[in-house]
Amino acid sequence: MMDKRTYKKLLLLAKILDSNKIDLAPAGLQKRYLSHGIFDSKYKFDTIMNRKGHKKMRLSLMMNSNSGNMMRFDIVGKPHQGFPTPHLHIFNGEEPSNIEFIPFEKLPKPFSEVLTDPDEFQRDLELFFEYNNVELKDVVFYNPLV
Repeated sequence: MMDKRTYKKLLLLAKILDSNKIDLAPAGLQKRYLSHGIFDSKYKFDTIMNRKGHKKMRLSLMMNSNSGNMMRFDIVGKPHQGFPTPHLHIFNGEEPSNIEFIPFEKLPKPFSEVLTDPDEFQRDLELFFEYNNVELKDVVFYNPLV
């Protein structure tokens, strides 16, 4: 786990994707999108679009860095910790049990604009990248359903 200062620094760091081609994860699978700091490439990031669901549709987006897990945004899935989706988990504590949980009503922009519609999962991923300061200029998204 990383401390809050490191988390904030990594969150605010301008990032760029390693590839300008993004294939959206089809239902039942997950995709990874690697990125790095624009001005300091020693910082590496891994964004995961997880659509694995056993019986029902699911969508979670995760951002990890080479310093540790940063956040998981559960957009569509089963309620847990007493809250329905969408909600956000932020891993910015020094202890694994110190996870900040943010319910939908308190989500920061742009998360509050999430659509939760399978036809709009590209937009949800774009919002996640935007919040994490990942540059999307010249990025092309491909949807396996189209």
